[in-house]
Amino acid sequence: MKESLDLSAVSETMLVPVYARALENKRKNPAFYDETAIKIVNNLDYDFAKRFKASKNKMNFWGCSSRTIILDREVNSYIKENPNSSIVNLACGLDDRFNRVDNGRIMWYNIDFKDVMSLREKFIDKNDRVVNISSSVLDFSWIDKIENKNKVLIIAEGFLMYLPEEDVKKLFLKISESFKEVELLLEIMSRWMVKNQKKHDTIKQTGAVFKWGVNRTKDFENLCPSFKIISDYNLTDEMKRYSPIFIRLISPFLKSRNNRIGKFVKIL
Repeated sequence: MKESLDLSAVSETMLVPVYARALENKRKNPAFYDETAIKIVNNLDYDFAKRFKASKNKMNFWGCSSRTIILDREVNSYIKENPNSSIVNLACGLDDRFNRVDNGRIMWYNIDFKDVMSLREKFIDKNDRVVNISSSVLDFSWIDKIENKNKVLIIAEGFLMYLPEEDVKKLFLKISESFKEVELLLEIMSRWMVKNQKKHDTIKQTGAVFKWGVNRTKDFENLCPSFKIISDYNLTDEMKRYSPIFIRLISPFLKSRNNRIGKFVKIL
């Protein structure tokens, strides 16, 4: 019997990247393998294929897979340089990156609401080095539960665009005050997309609302001056693997409007 899903408690937006990652595994040469995503799609009482038709959502699916590729690569890189670090996954949803990047030594912290955590625990096996914290990201009590605060990587994937700008500022001010050495991997939306969000597949399908974006990834520094950008990755570059000719043709238009992964380091 499949697991039922209460959409009044669990945001439907977190199901889009799960389905995208499951679809990636069906490709002839997948860029990554996500066993958890396959398990969720096969065992959740939810018609993914009907709700998120590939014909209408392919750009969104390509974007979700592309950000997974970039984030997996950059998290792996960070762990190689900091093998005993703490990794914090903000608003983690049903992401299972830990099992794709684990080096056997890191501590991993997932932060999300209680209903999301209850669903995670039905599909993802427990690990002594994974701590699931049922909390709003903006309830900063989760910070007290991070044991090693000296070497910390914060991941915010598919999340910040739903926050008002003032909450984004408040969140990263608190993070900069709380951790000694901290790096950030942030998915950041363009201001154009926030203004034109009715064009976005996720908004069309779920009715969610985008609230925050910037013209350039580097503009995050103006909002949060404790951090300095060190790398900037546009999802467009990875999306070329899915439709190289089409994405190349629209690349100049898409790059200025597409989401980016910004990598930042604390300097103050």
